[in-house]
Amino acid sequence: MNALKANLRVILQANDTVVAESEDPLLWQRVFAAITGATGERQSGVEPNPLRESLTVTHEKSHSSQAETSAGGDAVAKLAEQLGITRAELEGACSPNLESPYLHLDSHCWEEMKRQTPERGPNAISPISLSATLLVLWFRVSGLGNATQAQAQEVLGTINLRDPNASRGIQRAEWLQSRPGGVIVLNPAQTSRAMSLARSFCTKRWNQPRTEE
Repeated sequence: MNALKANLRVILQANDTVVAESEDPLLWQRVFAAITGATGERQSGVEPNPLRESLTVTHEKSHSSQAETSAGGDAVAKLAEQLGITRAELEGACSPNLESPYLHLDSHCWEEMKRQTPERGPNAISPISLSATLLVLWFRVSGLGNATQAQAQEVLGTINLRDPNASRGIQRAEWLQSRPGGVIVLNPAQTSRAMSLARSFCTKRWNQPRTEE
């Protein structure tokens, strides 16, 4: 994986108003050198410079954002590896990220799923079982905790859908289990089926039978 490159920016603010900003690396280095002398100023009784404190906070927020991006990127690579697909296939199909709704489904992948699978019967795939499966797999590798039925509905909302029979759809999917509070978890004995479903959605290849009885 390629290392993330930090984008450093100097921002001059008057209260909450941005007066000027620059991404010049030499300017940033000079400003940062001044910031590192702030502790000595306090010890010598010199009044702290609000501009320097503002720049320090901006720098810290930048590093925090980069750390979150790195963590999410690592999880995307891990999930793609677990599913046996490329990172591009995973990102193209559901765009995993660390902010709600956490997944954005691709309408083309959805249309291929509906085209290649029956609408009814034991091999049919309910909308909620698909979104919930992708969500619990993503939450598992990204450390986001437990997914919920409401969150799975929000994922469906990214392609303007909502499953009116969500509870039934979850119950019929043997690889998913419901918990109090609307929580959805993987059935440890059926993890491979969940991963197979996710793989088929991401690759648009539905060539193996599925059962949700």
